[in-house]
Amino acid sequence: MTRRLVADRTGEPAEVLSVVDLPDDPPPGPGEVQLAVRTVGLNFLDVSLCRGEYPVRPTPPMTPGVEAAGRVVAAGVGAEHLLGQEVIACPTLPRGALGDAVTVDAAVVVPRPATVDPTIAAALPVTYQTAWFALERAGVAAGQTVLVHAGAGGVGIAVTQLAVARGARVIATAGGARKTAVCRAEGAAAAFDYTTGDFVAAVREATDGRGADVIIDPVGGDVLARSLDCLAFEGAVVTVGAAGGPPAPVDPGRLIAANATLIGLSWGSQYPWQRATAVRAAYQALFDLYGSGAIRPRVSRVVPLNDVPAALSELADRRTIGKIVARVEEGEGQ
Repeated sequence: MTRRLVADRTGEPAEVLSVVDLPDDPPPGPGEVQLAVRTVGLNFLDVSLCRGEYPVRPTPPMTPGVEAAGRVVAAGVGAEHLLGQEVIACPTLPRGALGDAVTVDAAVVVPRPATVDPTIAAALPVTYQTAWFALERAGVAAGQTVLVHAGAGGVGIAVTQLAVARGARVIATAGGARKTAVCRAEGAAAAFDYTTGDFVAAVREATDGRGADVIIDPVGGDVLARSLDCLAFEGAVVTVGAAGGPPAPVDPGRLIAANATLIGLSWGSQYPWQRATAVRAAYQALFDLYGSGAIRPRVSRVVPLNDVPAALSELADRRTIGKIVARVEEGEGQ
């Protein structure tokens, strides 16, 4: 039998998720591998999956968890070379990673360097790959100013670290003094508490009225529309999530008047399959940056499988800092 976290319907994570014992998966098919899961990174997209709001909407019963570190314990035809390796993988839904074992397409498996322990590895795929491709698509270069919302969250911290590594100046917004202090500790030149003041005015003042060259928005809601008011000429907004609710509609005429670019990015639902070569190259760059100390995933807490529903509720309420990782199997580096 296999222990697995399962949502039997759509709704809030704490209401629909429970740990159940299920029959073992069948052996992996051609081009597939089975992992003994060690750790799984938790993301707001897991909340969206439970609610039925994510762009990919698997029909319940469904297991969330889209970034895993584990050991390949079985391999199908064509994937035998991965047998026994420690890897990072992004499972294909509805077969998520939050369980003892998961079967995945070998094409989305990346060997885990021994220098990257399983807890850190599980914090890399979604947040750092999302941040990487957001900065890539916006063409962030040295000397530019990047504004990141929810700067104390997993994506926010990744954006800050990676933008600073590119030589950019980072301004962050976050809720409360504790979170803005985290933003500054992670490399932001300035951080503003959006609960106590107007971030548009603060960003304008911090940039001498010019505005930010690039804005990364994981929040959504009315933040996207307000962000256009603090964007530099020919600037770009990259919207990567909707933790604060669906983004308010943006009039295309406003983009034209502002000479602005609006970019949508959903890494987990497309990139591992549509841009596999670029994703592998990004992983290698992330491993190198981690080795040099330029990036350091901030894991605030490691929780057992049974505590994942409560942890996801914290994510949903935006009460977390950095990353929460679920530990499924004890092993190397833990």
